[in-house]
Amino acid sequence: MNRDAVKWDDLRVFLEVVRQGSVHGASKRLKLDHSTVCRRIGKLESLLSMKLLDRTQRGVVLREEARELLRHVEKMELHANSLEDTVTRESGKAIQTVRIATMEGIASRYIARRLPALPRFDPNLKIELVSNPQMVDLSRKEADIFLSFFNPRLPGLASHLIAEFSLFLHCSKLYAATHGIPRTRKDLANHVFVGYIEDLLTIDAVRWLDDVITAPKIVFHSNSVIAQCSAAVGGVGIVLLPTFVAAGIEGLTRVLPDEVNIKREVWVSVRIEQRDLRRIRTVMQFLTHIFKQDRKFLMGEAEFTDEV
Repeated sequence: MNRDAVKWDDLRVFLEVVRQGSVHGASKRLKLDHSTVCRRIGKLESLLSMKLLDRTQRGVVLREEARELLRHVEKMELHANSLEDTVTRESGKAIQTVRIATMEGIASRYIARRLPALPRFDPNLKIELVSNPQMVDLSRKEADIFLSFFNPRLPGLASHLIAEFSLFLHCSKLYAATHGIPRTRKDLANHVFVGYIEDLLTIDAVRWLDDVITAPKIVFHSNSVIAQCSAAVGGVGIVLLPTFVAAGIEGLTRVLPDEVNIKREVWVSVRIEQRDLRRIRTVMQFLTHIFKQDRKFLMGEAEFTDEV
């Protein structure tokens, strides 16, 4: 084997195919056509005199004898990322991007509203915010940071509790005029609700209405908490909303706030090999800061303010 002929670009393609589990996924991620990805994998296998991947009905699977190579390539990527991080930092000009994945509500109604504070931590840093109702696979580079309402407890991830938030029942004046307002928790059995589509729920932490009432009568379902909020504003039913979703929504009033106060945790996760990269550390500092400053708001004890 001519070791000098093995190029990083080919190894990077191999790494991405393994992460995505398919040539199609890797080509999409790397912005290369399908034939180029296949050609580079074939070239690498020829140079190394070994077969690296097996094709199955479910996609591409790493062969056992190629696992050691994968570990070395992952270390090479880590060093490449660290080098890029250092060069970018010293240049002081290049924009670096960090992708955060999380649920729709906290992405759209909280994190996005706090982005004006980011330049204070690094003016050359940009955040891409991805709202996703499912578990995000950081090992496949679907994101750099994952904010979740549970501890993922997955190998290769460094996760820690960063915040808590409360959820309260809300209804509109229109709903109250039509159905009345529950005066006790027992009264909820006589009311209608809006909530998630049960068979589309993949995260148990958002089954929060189950913490309030057994077998609620749900008259409107949506996998979007924003849509649920809008339906409640229109008077369709009572809705259970996180503080950051309900904040600033005209026409909604808390229902039984002294009796119904559901709490959830916010966990932040990064890949272990990326947690010391400067851009990742900086975004983690930004997130830690805003969640700490907004603690009372998130717990429903204060109003949302523009400054943080």
